[in-house]
Amino acid sequence: MTRSFTDVDISGALVDDLLRSARLAPRAGNTHAIEFLVLENEQVKDYWETTFEESTKSGFPWPNLFNAPVLILVWVDPQKYALRYEEEDKRESGLGSGISAWGTPYWWVDGGMAAMTILLGAEASGLGALFFGLFGHEDNVKNRFGVPETFKSVGAIALGVASSEQRKSTSTKRKQKKLDDVVHRGRWTT
Repeated sequence: MTRSFTDVDISGALVDDLLRSARLAPRAGNTHAIEFLVLENEQVKDYWETTFEESTKSGFPWPNLFNAPVLILVWVDPQKYALRYEEEDKRESGLGSGISAWGTPYWWVDGGMAAMTILLGAEASGLGALFFGLFGHEDNVKNRFGVPETFKSVGAIALGVASSEQRKSTSTKRKQKKLDDVVHRGRWTT
């Protein structure tokens, strides 16, 4: 994850290519309920003004994050999943009775796959990218950018050219588990 960007613009065509791929990411029932809000240039500044108090910017550990020229916000509409599963070919699943019927809320899974598609595409294209949550700012972002109320935020992706200096998150110091500690073949063992 890139947390420090230069202020070099990136091609709109490249952003569109990333979105084309994300649009084709897996979706339960081929439900069309994942949408993207693309913010560029001044709109990115509006985003940071909407989500970040000016008084806290000076102490922010990754100030060059604000240089990213593009933000892609990934949104899902859970209700569209329930409506899709009311249709004849999915009715027997019982998932059309409402979003509470979903033991695994696939809108989050599908939205995550769309976000990951963008992240992998950015990496393959030589761009820096960072996925981050909207946390307590979802309603403010919806109001500022006209996002319909039914949509829920999966998160945001900052895109741009990575600067040569990257300050890593303290989370990177956490020890990674070994492959054998997380893979269970044929039977779960402890």
